[in-house]
Amino acid sequence: MLNSWITFLKLSLQKKYKVKKILFLIAFIAGTIVTTAQKDSSAIGLSKFETIPSFNIYTLPDSTSFSNKNLKKGKPFIIIFFNPDCEHCQKETKELLAYKNELKNIQVLMVSPSSYALVKQFYQEYTLSTIPNIKMGQDVNYSLGRLFNLRTFPSIFIYDKKGKLAKAFVGNAGVPAILDAIK
Repeated sequence: MLNSWITFLKLSLQKKYKVKKILFLIAFIAGTIVTTAQKDSSAIGLSKFETIPSFNIYTLPDSTSFSNKNLKKGKPFIIIFFNPDCEHCQKETKELLAYKNELKNIQVLMVSPSSYALVKQFYQEYTLSTIPNIKMGQDVNYSLGRLFNLRTFPSIFIYDKKGKLAKAFVGNAGVPAILDAIK
């Protein structure tokens, strides 16, 4: 009887030990996920974009050249990389249109690597010609996209009125977050 009681205790302790190991492992994994998920990775690798880089884009509707030299000094500047087929990009564009009064003193450049025909269709569909401070163009050789090391659309880079990088968003940001970053 004593032997069976000792065997029972040993098995119970072994099961308890296994349960503790499993619980510890689960807690460790959960802790790792939570701590890495909370890191703001928007500024990782962006040190080379602390100021507005040199660029030259051909804008719609007439392929006029637009470069960093055309930017007005003392005004914030936003570069939005988009794809006309991207639903998040479409949503962001609709929001830009809804906030056109709040954005009127901000220079906005929307850039896409898509074909000129698709970019022009997007430009016309969203009537972006009605907002003079928004320029849209095609990144013909993806030179600007490569410079910014793009991986996701939309990607948004916000520069303050001194031309310093204020914030970068990967994915849909929403205009209120963009406006907060400019302040």
